Amino acid sequence: MDKVIIDTSAWIKSFRPQCDEAFSCLVKDLIFKARVLIPGIIKTELLRGTKGKKEYNRLNELLKGLEYLSVPEEFWEKLSAFYFELFRKGIAIPLTDTYIALLCIEKDASLLHRDKHFDLIAEKFPLKVLS
Repeated sequence: MDKVIIDTSAWIKSFRPQCDEAFSCLVKDLIFKARVLIPGIIKTELLRGTKGKKEYNRLNELLKGLEYLSVPEEFWEKLSAFYFELFRKGIAIPLTDTYIALLCIEKDASLLHRDKHFDLIAEKFPLKVLS
């Protein structure tokens, strides 16, 4: 079963009370089936956005239940080359999004997102998106 990285944009949507039920169910299903990978960069973005220490601690504990995705040192060299390739193809996006996209490509994981930058990457590179 494919692993999925849930981008911060999709996590935030799923946290909102007005989130549509189908999307909310998809996120819950991915979590319950242990298909979610959580890179440190996304964990950091999510925790940064909490409203206070209590919410921070609660979310941090919940995220510990997901499979943490670390990167080896050589990933940074690949990221530099990938960022260079994107720019040369006219795709100028934030480094964080480039990092997440390359993680998905390298780990053969799908990406659940709500961020147009990933769709731009998927047009020219083998990024599997669930948008």
